[in-house]
Amino acid sequence: MSKKFITLIIFAILIFSIIGYVLFMSYPSFKTPYTRVESNKPIKVTLEFWGIWDTSDNWEEIIRKFESMTYNFNGQKVNVAINYTKKDFDYYEEDIEKAKEKNNMPDIFMINNNWLKKYINSLEPLADNDAYVQEYNLMSYDDLSVIFSAKTLIDAAHEDYLYGMPLYSDSLALYYNKDLLKKAKIDEPPKLWKEFNKDVKKLTILNNKDEIVQAGAAIGTGENINRSSDILSLLIMQGGGGVIDNNGETDINKEIIVNTVNGTEKRTPGKRAIEFYTEFSNPQKEIYSWDSDQENSIKAFADNKAAMIIGYNYYIKNLLAINPDLNYGISQMPQLENSTPINFSNVTIPVVSKFNNCKVDPVELSSKADCAKISWSFLSFAVEKENSRQYLDLTGKVASRKDLIAEQINLNNDISVFASQVESSQSYDKFDDKIDDILINMIDQINLDRKNWEAEVDEAVVKMENLKIKMEN
Repeated sequence: MSKKFITLIIFAILIFSIIGYVLFMSYPSFKTPYTRVESNKPIKVTLEFWGIWDTSDNWEEIIRKFESMTYNFNGQKVNVAINYTKKDFDYYEEDIEKAKEKNNMPDIFMINNNWLKKYINSLEPLADNDAYVQEYNLMSYDDLSVIFSAKTLIDAAHEDYLYGMPLYSDSLALYYNKDLLKKAKIDEPPKLWKEFNKDVKKLTILNNKDEIVQAGAAIGTGENINRSSDILSLLIMQGGGGVIDNNGETDINKEIIVNTVNGTEKRTPGKRAIEFYTEFSNPQKEIYSWDSDQENSIKAFADNKAAMIIGYNYYIKNLLAINPDLNYGISQMPQLENSTPINFSNVTIPVVSKFNNCKVDPVELSSKADCAKISWSFLSFAVEKENSRQYLDLTGKVASRKDLIAEQINLNNDISVFASQVESSQSYDKFDDKIDDILINMIDQINLDRKNWEAEVDEAVVKMENLKIKMEN
């Protein structure tokens, strides 16, 4: 073969190589789908966070601080973005269910402390592993018991694992009208229920038709009293009973054996509490102070028509929105004489979805992002002392951290009362909010038919048990 012919072949190969390279570079369809990512370049992980009552302003600064840092998670540099969305409470659980069906659950979402078992199969607990604790800057289980009270943790735990981060606390306390108590020559609000009864009689004013002109206290009915089901539940718990036990069994009509100085005796604390509660709306009783004809309890108190109401810390904003000049005070919840204080908690807690739904950019490195652990990293960051203090200041809520509880108690203001009750506050496993409806309906039915009040209690128990069976099936 001549040298000239070989030269022509080499020249042709060179020309075709150049043409192929140009076409390859010019048309994206010729390129491989794999995109190489520099290992030292951070990936971006975006978390979705759903809340109920908090606004985005309440979270803006904490989120900004967390987003401003670059982390090293799972051997990869990571920048985190968090999208907070305030959801409508009326449709909240429906929205969660729809998101679950579409496999698009938020990474972090708020639930009521009574809903924990209802959502437990969709949740990822805080990791109990020293390596993960260090890598993701997680709150350790050893630190939890030091930072938070035992009862606070119970509301967020299941089978020794923490499924929600306690952000704040709230419990029922006694609101009283300072002007009306002064007019009735009552020097201080009642601390015991027997004192509460005496004060109610002094504060209730009836007209010549025995109609309530001024209510001594908003207590005794269901529908027109805010959180009446919680107030009744608290009374049952203070009396030694329960609404629903840890096994999901209804307790309000059960007998218990009590040791007394005269020996043992049988009691039904649930029924006794229900009887006590509804006496305040019974015209035949001395403590009659409220009925179903009264307006909403918060409105009545704000309008100086009710001398006392029982409510949560968040009532303050609601009351002052109606009457900015309201002269009120707040004191600790009345207790039974010679008993250990028991208070009732009702809060929302952030939980973490066990489904890996966070967005990762570039998507090719999604395997490097553990959404659940990154979500817990953010929640651990949020409850650090300074971040927690900032959140509480912005929202006006009560602390859950022991060190901040002490600070709030020392402030000697409205918040101090609620802070002093944190260590004694507890709730129960309300597996469905329809439990509230059953209790409220029971109360109002008793007020319509007092002779058969125990039958109304038994019927409420049947409704609760049927509700549980329906949920399990």
